[in-house]
Amino acid sequence: MLPEATPELDVANAVLFVDDDVANLTVFEAAFGHEFEVLTADNGADALDLLARHDVAVLLADQRMPGMTGVELLTRARRDFPHVERILITAYSNLDEAIDAVNQGHIRRYLRKPWDHDDLRAALVDAIEVATMRRRLASIERRMMESERVYALGVVSAGIAHEIRNPLTMLMAHIDLASSQVTGLIDAGEDVPADRLQPVLDRITAIRRGVTRVREIIEGMSLAQRRHDDEQQTDLAEVVRLTTTSLRSSLQRRATTEIDLAPLPPVVGSSTQLGQVTLNLLVNALQAIPSHEAGGRHRVMIRLRRDGDHALLQVEDTGPGIDPAVRDRIFDPFFTTKRAGGTGLGLAITRRIVEDLGGSIHVDSTPGEGTVISVRLPLAPAAEDRADAPPED
Repeated sequence: MLPEATPELDVANAVLFVDDDVANLTVFEAAFGHEFEVLTADNGADALDLLARHDVAVLLADQRMPGMTGVELLTRARRDFPHVERILITAYSNLDEAIDAVNQGHIRRYLRKPWDHDDLRAALVDAIEVATMRRRLASIERRMMESERVYALGVVSAGIAHEIRNPLTMLMAHIDLASSQVTGLIDAGEDVPADRLQPVLDRITAIRRGVTRVREIIEGMSLAQRRHDDEQQTDLAEVVRLTTTSLRSSLQRRATTEIDLAPLPPVVGSSTQLGQVTLNLLVNALQAIPSHEAGGRHRVMIRLRRDGDHALLQVEDTGPGIDPAVRDRIFDPFFTTKRAGGTGLGLAITRRIVEDLGGSIHVDSTPGEGTVISVRLPLAPAAEDRADAPPED
């Protein structure tokens, strides 16, 4: 049964329960409506309609329903609404179908019917936590992609600005010299009338203004992509944990992962940019391991500890290492040692973010043994330090 005008739901705990027995829907809503946002439907078609119109965290469905079974409904939901966690409620006689659905990935888990209140509540809480984490990871991934595009543009524009800045400086020097020479002729009262020299001086002045404007644009290209990340504070350990979770399957396929995260104060920077740094370092470590050697023989180590008034994040891999002849170029835009699939921007973007935040990045590599990339980021000032700081003018 479809509800009447439903208000905007809390995406953190919205649960849709589907059962062709209206009495079961009433009991479920009475049991859990005070704790979760509850939607109900008595058939699969109405449930899919509700999923399309509302942001639901957990879909809970009975197996035996006319028209569309619970497994069929949850399979459709997996395809069309992959962000929704799926739970099947089934009787003892249907356990084989439920087990098959779990093994094939169509549902997260199943519960036996009749359900126990405490067991069902625990399952819902667990599923909501997973859905919330999935949403957070998806949000971070979207922001990372946006950030990468922005910083890729920043890296390219900074390179262009650097190439243009040098000839601009030379051009400005010649303009100043020409202006000085014309002014000298006017002051010296040479044979050329001043009224003929003055227009030349005016044009030189106009050219100077134009060059100055171009220089301002070039400087803006270098600074426009900065987002005042130094005004934000982030738990770097939490960023590392979330990023590692998002890459869990890739890490498991490639190598054994070792994580050692010491508790630290917040660091300067936003979670988006720090997540981008961590992601790029981990992807670089994974790609360093040859695909034909992937597996248990290789390791990726992630370490975080305090280093004075900085946080030190290190990502180490046991790949083939970096040739000393190209080691100094790995942070250059568009430089890559990968034969395919590399843009050469990942580490360049990482260095730009780190340096924008007042940090530094360093690489140590031994051919045949592996590589360690170390990032130092300033710790955020303590609240009492900020309170004692003199006010800005």
